[in-house]
Amino acid sequence: MAEEPYRYTGMHIPGEYEGHPRSLLDIVVIIEEVAARGKSPICNLLLELAGLGTAAIVDGGNEEQKKKYLPPIARGEAIGCFSLTEPGTGSDASGIKCRAERVGDGYVINGRKRYTSGAHESSHVILFAVTDPNKGSSGISVFVIPTDTPGFSVLERVKCIGLRGHQDEELLLKDCRIPRENLIGEEGRGLHYGLKTLDETRTTLTAGFIGLARACLEAAVEYAKKRTTFGKPLFQRQALSFPLADIAVEIDAARLLNYKAAWLHDGGMKHTVETAKAKVLASKVMLDAANMGVEVHGGFGCTERHPVERYYRDARIWSFAQGTPQMMKFIITRDLFGKYKM
Repeated sequence: MAEEPYRYTGMHIPGEYEGHPRSLLDIVVIIEEVAARGKSPICNLLLELAGLGTAAIVDGGNEEQKKKYLPPIARGEAIGCFSLTEPGTGSDASGIKCRAERVGDGYVINGRKRYTSGAHESSHVILFAVTDPNKGSSGISVFVIPTDTPGFSVLERVKCIGLRGHQDEELLLKDCRIPRENLIGEEGRGLHYGLKTLDETRTTLTAGFIGLARACLEAAVEYAKKRTTFGKPLFQRQALSFPLADIAVEIDAARLLNYKAAWLHDGGMKHTVETAKAKVLASKVMLDAANMGVEVHGGFGCTERHPVERYYRDARIWSFAQGTPQMMKFIITRDLFGKYKM
């Protein structure tokens, strides 16, 4: 009897929908190891989208939605995507303008979305739209929209500096009509599901950062052992070896922070701040490691002869994913000043 394959795309999906559920701690270990082999685009497109395209349905979807959309993703036959950001609205998720109006027994959606990774090859999009403009953030709802719905189109696919398998995709929804049963959960609960999704996927994303930092460090160390200048190998030059030592320390520290966030999640506890802390440190060490990877290789590090030039490009764009480092610091300071009254 053939051994059943590992279904990594089903790690976020319950077993009753053909998923292979794993703890978040398991998932972050797997993603770090994939990225550590220099496979950050795989993490971004396959493992990251597997969570972004399913979490809201798992948490708030009805039984019909779960049976329809989750099994194909669990089997690796489809992917979903997540669409919150808009051309004029990034970190301020409550400021989105895409509008979903009740018409008869369904909704008509109009608007544009940005940074929707994988939209052109997704079976559906988890899309956030305003259902009541008078209620602010409480007037935002979330929908599951098949990408073959009339009125839905990928307006533009912009190539990025790194993560070449990923593109900045802009969506256009023009009189896009969907039935009421495509609403996930209740009206006005969209940001609740969106932020809950991001708590989970930011944790797995951070694991990818740590893995890519490891790939950069490993490449730098191997080159520094082989390359000789003035009769000595590069690793004996403290101008290079000491910064690499700092990176090694920060990689381990970021991993432990991320493990704590994943452990809290698996225990059913809130971990927004812990994940933000892990993501801040992991994004820093990833960028530092990518820069040092190129630095150690010198001019060769800026050529395609060595993988560090790709790692550098991947790290530069990846650091902005699912919330910039500055937004993560905002989450941390908001918690900090809430604890300590001035």
